[in-house]
Amino acid sequence: MKKKRRLSVVFVFLLVVSLGISSLCFADNTIPAGVTDLSDRKYEQTLIQLLDNAKEAIVISMYSISPGVGEKNPVKLLLNDLLEARKRGVSVTMYLNTRFMGAEETEESFIGSPVFKELKDAGCNIYLMPSHRRLHDKLIIIDNRYVIVGSTNWSNSALRRNFESNTLIDSPLHAQEKLKHLENVLNFVKSNSEISNAPYYLQELPEKLSVPNELLINKKYFSRMVTRQDDRALDLYLLLLAHSQLMGEGDFFINLEDMGLSLGLPASWTYTALRRQVIRSLKNLQNRYNLINVKFFHSKDAFVKLVDIPGGSFTISSNSIIQNQDSALSTRLKFLLLIETLLKSEGEDLHSMTKASLARRFNVNKTTIQEAFKDLDEIKK
Repeated sequence: MKKKRRLSVVFVFLLVVSLGISSLCFADNTIPAGVTDLSDRKYEQTLIQLLDNAKEAIVISMYSISPGVGEKNPVKLLLNDLLEARKRGVSVTMYLNTRFMGAEETEESFIGSPVFKELKDAGCNIYLMPSHRRLHDKLIIIDNRYVIVGSTNWSNSALRRNFESNTLIDSPLHAQEKLKHLENVLNFVKSNSEISNAPYYLQELPEKLSVPNELLINKKYFSRMVTRQDDRALDLYLLLLAHSQLMGEGDFFINLEDMGLSLGLPASWTYTALRRQVIRSLKNLQNRYNLINVKFFHSKDAFVKLVDIPGGSFTISSNSIIQNQDSALSTRLKFLLLIETLLKSEGEDLHSMTKASLARRFNVNKTTIQEAFKDLDEIKK
């Protein structure tokens, strides 16, 4: 008897919890809709029918479009459907990603192709996501009514070979919700159109950078980087220090690709190559210089914790010491500028000291100091 009562109580409890979760998840958010599965090969067939019969508007938000070659390429056929829709007076709007994860996909694979220009010339509205953000949609909205959403990019492999999951939703209300989502995307694109093309970690720097004295005084830190000509380690640490002070946090995530571009690595490199170089420098900062602790996540992001450096510090203008698009300071000159600012904070004058005494005090070769002064004279010309 007790067992039956216990089971009844459990059943009632589960029922209440279930109803509670249901009300929490779906109250005021449920929209009546006709739903059709478009997985795998059903996607292309249905999409073509909807594009061919569109009367008012086609809106596409897509991570990757790869036109391929040949007139019978499935992507080329879909793009031709868009051109035909324009000829019928249907508005066509496209939101396109410009940042890709793999070496096989580049911005030029679509945006640099003749078909892209053809779509632009036909009057399609095309909005490009700024390269420091990734648009991951696979979304199509037709005539403010039909919504296709799922996993399929517009590529030959996705349309003809991959297992893909997609859903067709017949709902004007849901279409409006998705269009509102794209309004936010459009606002973001417009608000970023005036932003500097500088890489992400150079776009916003603290006006003043606080630098621990120990980094210059202790021979295991900056002087070691200068001696080893480990330019990237010094530049990376300064960027990490600036980002930390901007955020007011001693530990934070960084995007490896953005950091690579911020370090001046070639934009033509693949994201894999960018990540590899940044990972190597982060490991050097951790294992060789003991300045950070770092954890890597799926090779795309890293969690960095700056090691606390005891003692006093001095402040220097971030723009004077952190590499930017308009300057090309040598590492030894950056080191000298840091020394000059440290000495000034202690009431001393860099130019009143001999190069030999500077070299001894800051643990570098005299020649390094001499060459740094030559670099300083060059930038003053």
